[in-house]
Amino acid sequence: MARGARPLTPGAAPRAPAEAAPRYARGVIVPIRSFIHATELCPRRGAGQDRISVASTRDRVVIALADGAGGTAGGERAARAVIDAVAAAQTDDWVAVLTELELDPDRLGPGQTTAVVCTVTRDGIRGASAGDSGAWVIRDGRIEDLTRGQHRKPLIGDHSVALPFHGAPLAGATLLVASDGLLRHAPPEEVVRITSGPDLAAAARQLVELVRLPSGEVPDDVAIVLCREVAAPPRP
Repeated sequence: MARGARPLTPGAAPRAPAEAAPRYARGVIVPIRSFIHATELCPRRGAGQDRISVASTRDRVVIALADGAGGTAGGERAARAVIDAVAAAQTDDWVAVLTELELDPDRLGPGQTTAVVCTVTRDGIRGASAGDSGAWVIRDGRIEDLTRGQHRKPLIGDHSVALPFHGAPLAGATLLVASDGLLRHAPPEEVVRITSGPDLAAAARQLVELVRLPSGEVPDDVAIVLCREVAAPPRP
């Protein structure tokens, strides 16, 4: 018997093996103690160059999004380097993490990429960004653009300067982190309407459909992360 395996109860049927996760998990909503999140990744063609990651623990969520540029191979590699750097980071100083990556061409390769990285807790949002991807908070029918002060150019891989950003606790608001495939093409008022709905997974899917062309294609790779705080249960 394999180490850690439990013996079957007499008469019990063996469990079927778990199915492999799809390469792109669409509309997945993940409940945790303090936050829920939903993601969508819709490439324009092939695997695309947008990359996202969400790492959640009991009381915090770390979101990373990168939109690669500079050619299919180079852009994808640079975007993946951002995701890998965030996963390996031992700190939440995202300016330092992105700056260190900017200075390491061996990891970035020949491509360039945007980056938005943030830590979300009940105390608020703290992150860093470079390029034209963005982080918005939709609160009370209005958009708070957390990344409005970032440099759109140059990108990471071309001597970018990552800038910090911060936001107030989400409370009843929704955080949207997205690539320009959404932010450049979607009417802001429609983004507000959709992200204010109760179902985050459905909202993420609807945002993709918002920018889909009559041909069925999207005008650019679309990467979306939605995050919302869960109300704390009452104390006994």
